[in-house]
Amino acid sequence: MPNITLLVSPTCGACPSAKSLWKQLRVKYSFSYREVDITTQDGQELANRHSVRAVPATIIDGRLTFVGVPSRESAEKALQLKMKPRE
Repeated sequence: MPNITLLVSPTCGACPSAKSLWKQLRVKYSFSYREVDITTQDGQELANRHSVRAVPATIIDGRLTFVGVPSRESAEKALQLKMKPRE
């Protein structure tokens, strides 16, 4: 199951759209999801580790995958690449 971390900021105008997208995709796909405020210590550590300079930023399985709001198609494609086939 993929692990999605979304780095956000309370002052970010695009972050609500990114949050909404990932929450909608959780209905269709099984993945763990967490939102991290970039102004917190945890958020700063993640941003430094992944060289994040803008939010929203999506980290999938420990890898910075999107900066900004991804298209639904791009987000689904990234998830499908991480999904294990059902046996």
